[in-house]
Amino acid sequence: GEIFTTDHPDHVALHLDDKLAPGAYAYLIVIDGVGLICTCLWRKQKKSERFLNETIAFYDENYPGLRKESIKRVGGKGDFSLPESYIHDGRYFVGEAGGMQDFMWGFGMRYAITSGVLAANDILGKMDYESELKKRVLPTIRTSISNRWLLNRVGDRTFKKICMNWYKDQQKRQDGLPYIAKLFRPDWKRKVVFSLFGRRMLQKKVLENGRVVHRLPFRGALPRDNWQPSQAAVAVGEKWRVTRRGGGTTSFSDEEE
Repeated sequence: GEIFTTDHPDHVALHLDDKLAPGAYAYLIVIDGVGLICTCLWRKQKKSERFLNETIAFYDENYPGLRKESIKRVGGKGDFSLPESYIHDGRYFVGEAGGMQDFMWGFGMRYAITSGVLAANDILGKMDYESELKKRVLPTIRTSISNRWLLNRVGDRTFKKICMNWYKDQQKRQDGLPYIAKLFRPDWKRKVVFSLFGRRMLQKKVLENGRVVHRLPFRGALPRDNWQPSQAAVAVGEKWRVTRRGGGTTSFSDEEE
């Protein structure tokens, strides 16, 4: 992603596009004069910077009032896994350290807070951490694994249909949360998908500390991921290189780009 300053009003935008964000999503956030444009990649790519440049070019075209002053580029990787145990050698693993993230879109703040509270209550002798996680957290994580398996099998046509249905439901209810909440709610259909297909995506791995987890690996790139950047995206890349020479920083090494 890229962090920038702007005089644009506060704004949040989500963008589903399998070209710019393979298997995932891109987004724009502006709060109090600071903005962030990010793209997420669920398929392993070479020269991943081209996806960010193309995404920035998209937002530049569709939000001409941004008037960005770039500051920094950021990046990172997530851990999506189902551990066989959430307590190991007397240590409690919570949040992303315990693999607790949404496998479909990567959200995890609620999991982090909830698991942290449950772990604290276990330490205080008020409950059993493992059993409470299995009742209150793992069902939704398994649902997200089913959603990820399903999302891996669709593209822009289905993304567009989801967005149109979401928009219509929001117009009707004047609230966008009920529609999207259905995607995260455990039901019998997603339980079947998890049992038959979802769990098979995960690979068993023994970590250096001896913990055993079943981790979601990066998928390989698809033929449609091989494309040439637009002229606008090339210009974005050149502009960033000028910014970098002028003091712009990154949170990752050039090799990771």
